Amino acid sequence: MTMTPLHLTEHGHGLADVGIVISAHTFGMFALSPLSGRLTDRLGSVTIIFAGTVVLAAAAALTAIAPPDARDVIFLAMLLLGWGWNLGFVAGSRLLTATLTSAERARTQGFADALIWSSAAVASAGSGVIVAVASYATLGLLGLAIIAIPIVVVVSRRAAVELAVGRPSTPTTIPAELDVIGEL
Repeated sequence: MTMTPLHLTEHGHGLADVGIVISAHTFGMFALSPLSGRLTDRLGSVTIIFAGTVVLAAAAALTAIAPPDARDVIFLAMLLLGWGWNLGFVAGSRLLTATLTSAERARTQGFADALIWSSAAVASAGSGVIVAVASYATLGLLGLAIIAIPIVVVVSRRAAVELAVGRPSTPTTIPAELDVIGEL
């Protein structure tokens, strides 16, 4: 997201285009929170985190293949990037605090938020280096590669568990909210 305004202006887009694209991203990050919350309540945190990861992968792929003059494709990629982040953030926050007391929730969520925003700052700086050294498309491909790792791990682990037990795994001793294997 941080490199998108520079990418757009470098390829002849005006500030109106930049504003529209970044507004779409911000809309995905924050305005879709009620939808993300309802989906999390209905389908479970782990399912929505996984869905968010898939949405992030789609955003990264679109970013990598979007021609520089295709504002609408970049618009969609940034909207999906924001919503994928939101899905993971909302569902992850619920999963993180599911078993905590009220007194523990604020401190734990605050610490998690500090880690998330600190990581975002480092990633923003790193994205500038990647675009300067390689390209905006390379940044999208690198993002896609990083996002693919948890998808492959989760799908592989689920397949291994199902193979080992001979059927889909649904442990009954783990609280439903924490049943990572069963929710997938």
